Amino acid sequence: MNQIMNHDNIGTALMDSIKRLLKKYTIPGHLSPKDGIHYWQERVLLTLLMASAILGFLTWIPSVYLSVKESLWIVAVVDTIVLGYLLFLFFNPWLSYTFRAVSVPMLSYLLGLILIFTLGPFGAGPVWLFFFPVLTAVLLGARFSVFALVLNTLTVVSIGYLIQHNLTEILSQFGFKSWHVAQENPGMKWVVISANFMFLNILSTVSVTIILNGLHKSLIGLSVSEKKYRQIFENILDVYFEAGIDGTILEISPSVEQISDYTQAELRGTDISRIYHTTEERAPLRSLLLRDNRVSGYELELKDKSGETKTCSINARLVRDATGKPERVIGILRDISTQKTIARRKKELEERLNRSQKMEALGMLAGGVAHDLNNVLSGIVTYPEILLMDLPEKSPMAQGLKVIQSSGLRASGIVQDLLTLSRRGVITREVVNLNTIVRDFLRTPEFEKILSFHPHVRMETDISAVSPKLKGSMVHLQKTVMNLISNAAEAQLEGGVIKLSTRNLHLEKPIKGYDRVHAGDYLLLSVEDQGQGIAPEDIKRIFEPFFTKKVMGRSGTGLGMAVVWGTVQDHDGYIDVTSTPGKGTRFDLYFPTTQEQSDPKPGTFDIDSLMGNQERILIVDDASHQRQIATTTLRRLGYDTVAVESGEAAVEYLKTHSVDLLLLDMIMDPGIDGLETYRRALEIRPDQKAVIASGFSRTRQVKETMELGAGQYVKKPYTIEKIGTAVKRELNRS
Repeated sequence: MNQIMNHDNIGTALMDSIKRLLKKYTIPGHLSPKDGIHYWQERVLLTLLMASAILGFLTWIPSVYLSVKESLWIVAVVDTIVLGYLLFLFFNPWLSYTFRAVSVPMLSYLLGLILIFTLGPFGAGPVWLFFFPVLTAVLLGARFSVFALVLNTLTVVSIGYLIQHNLTEILSQFGFKSWHVAQENPGMKWVVISANFMFLNILSTVSVTIILNGLHKSLIGLSVSEKKYRQIFENILDVYFEAGIDGTILEISPSVEQISDYTQAELRGTDISRIYHTTEERAPLRSLLLRDNRVSGYELELKDKSGETKTCSINARLVRDATGKPERVIGILRDISTQKTIARRKKELEERLNRSQKMEALGMLAGGVAHDLNNVLSGIVTYPEILLMDLPEKSPMAQGLKVIQSSGLRASGIVQDLLTLSRRGVITREVVNLNTIVRDFLRTPEFEKILSFHPHVRMETDISAVSPKLKGSMVHLQKTVMNLISNAAEAQLEGGVIKLSTRNLHLEKPIKGYDRVHAGDYLLLSVEDQGQGIAPEDIKRIFEPFFTKKVMGRSGTGLGMAVVWGTVQDHDGYIDVTSTPGKGTRFDLYFPTTQEQSDPKPGTFDIDSLMGNQERILIVDDASHQRQIATTTLRRLGYDTVAVESGEAAVEYLKTHSVDLLLLDMIMDPGIDGLETYRRALEIRPDQKAVIASGFSRTRQVKETMELGAGQYVKKPYTIEKIGTAVKRELNRS
């Protein structure tokens, strides 16, 4: 058995050696199939030369032996010269193609003549003459084959002439034997034979010429087509590929480097699973192809040379052989990562816009409710304070009035939440210290109350912001801290840790969070818990008003996270939320930092410093109880007051009276608002001073009114201190 296998191996090695030798001598090294007909002509010539050299040597031995035996020395000499010349042409491929291509057919012609002269016209000579124009057509083309046919025709006519005139005996003078020709009508018979010879010779030569010309045109067409499609193949942005059923990449366009960093050479011949993100993705695609024979728009994840994942779309078709067996897969691969990213960002922007529009709509509703509530609360907040000023210090009614006022202030705080939600909540923009705000809150009764509801919750703090200052509202920021800690405690019903931290952060490039955080310097407030987490479907809703899953009765108004959202928006900040169900949630609030210095805090309230000197104040408000509250308060502070119910009435009053100050409500319906009232008042008295009092926080009308010259703004419900301070400052303003 081993001997048989060794013999087989030897035979295989021998065949491989022969194949290599044949390729070496029959395939032109300076041409390729892309060169068209010239490549095949050169290959035919080399094959003929090799075959002629080998077979010619085998036929040369008996031919020379016979020639010498019959004293045909000229034949022996010619055969030797021809064989030597063939060997010369074969072993000197550096000679020009034209020279070699002309030499081979001419040798065929000369050999035919010699055989005719020596053996007569009915021997092997005409066979070589017949081969002469056919070979010329193959190697040199149609034009040269015409010359070969003409030469053959002249040769046949000349031989006929010799036969017709019995001149063949002349050849004996040159050592050639006499020809054996027909006894009767030899000339006519030669004419018939030569006519058939030339007819077939022309037919065969023309046929070969037509075939070669057609092949030449086809090759040119194929070359042009191949060049065109090669240019497309090498320049398309999509990736064309061919793969075997076993997954081997048979062909792939150079554009693959643009999306994978792999070169064409690196991937060709390798397994296609090399570029799959996971090998499991191949099986479903293969099953679809085997079932449907094609796929269109099929998406899958591929990885590039660095391991980065790319989302790609594939259009592919299964190619089967003649028996219907799957042979290979061809298709187009397109990188759609950018389109997917754009679509994802578009969806995120749409969701963000929808959230903003929803919050804006809810905010407008909340703002309207807040305005009406503030008007109602004005009496509850202000009148107890006025009454307390007139009561003895130990009056039994004092405690009750303080409770009423305290309740009104708490209600006012809830209204303030509604204003925050309406994006009108930040009343002041002063420089505040976030570290101080956080530490102060951790010492408040509100914080102690949260811990009392959740005794198993523990706080960990890392207040390490080096530059903790930002511009905003201390009240709203502290309320934001309170809401985040309250939420974190509620999320850990069985106990856990709340991690509260502040730090500075510089972002070189934007990051994607619940909001898209732009590059810049930020003050980061983080609150993290180890609770039950937030379900993915709930994260998009957690900032909606009244959306809560906390324990009812412990969570205030249900506006906590909406207030957080509104506060962050009003402070030009961003929110990021990361949550894992069962593991916890982290809120990161990004606030722009400031290098400005904080203003000094005002001293203790002293009512004597707020007393007026009978300056006349015109109160403009459409609500009668608001006019009454303002009148009572300002008269208590020593001012002379006049009250009207509309902007139009105020303008008419100013036409005939002068006042030191206007106390303007912003929203008065029906009729002109506070902005228009002040604009008309300035037309009558350009230096008219004014204080704005409104149930809304700062609005566009408030801003425009202050730009016209109104100096102070007070939000309803106001205390004696706030209204007195605002009036005093405005009257003293130059």
